[in-house]
Amino acid sequence: MSGPVYQSIQKKLTENLKPDSLEIINESHLHAHHEPMQGVTSRETHFRVKIVSSQFEGKNLMQRHRMIYGLLNDEFAQGLHALALKTKTPKEVQVNN
Repeated sequence: MSGPVYQSIQKKLTENLKPDSLEIINESHLHAHHEPMQGVTSRETHFRVKIVSSQFEGKNLMQRHRMIYGLLNDEFAQGLHALALKTKTPKEVQVNN
């Protein structure tokens, strides 16, 4: 089951980056015991995102991550704490296979 933060991430990344593939994994349960997470009631604070998009063509890793962070400003303001990103272009996936 996916919550509202998951759904928002999925919608924004899909609409704006038109990915060939998108995998979003909620890892919040792995971090619930960490001190900064004590008292946080959200179960949607930490995500791992793997995304393949032609929108990343010609962009370095930092630029790709900034694109995603920019799209998810609202989610970070509302309690999203961490995002682990793997960003690739379709060409990069093809070369590595």
